[in-house]
Amino acid sequence: MSTPIGGTMKSFDKPDEHITKGGLEIDILQVGDMKVKRVTYRSGWKFSKDMGAPKCLDTHVGYTVSGHIIAELDDGTQLELSPGSVFVIPPGHDAWVTGDQPCVIVQFDEGESAARRFNVAGAAAKAA
Repeated sequence: MSTPIGGTMKSFDKPDEHITKGGLEIDILQVGDMKVKRVTYRSGWKFSKDMGAPKCLDTHVGYTVSGHIIAELDDGTQLELSPGSVFVIPPGHDAWVTGDQPCVIVQFDEGESAARRFNVAGAAAKAA
């Protein structure tokens, strides 16, 4: 069940948590029962090379702030994300940064909870 919250404001200038993982810099804000993440992907980063698994099994919903990244879905479809892109990426994808600049995204929630919250097709079977 969702945690009710009143009006609130937080800033990535003072994240609740900071994680460095697989070459990523991740700042996390906890807003009610939702995590909001700012993720910085370095130039040359690739999920299947840097994260120790061939594909990401999480659902991602977010916004691209800067840089460019491609997400390749299970069916071979490639989503090319650039500044201003709003996206939903289902589980079972690879992703890589293109160009020589880092890519910064803001991501709302994560994994199974994002799949439920945003009713992502195909995610229920993978989460079961």
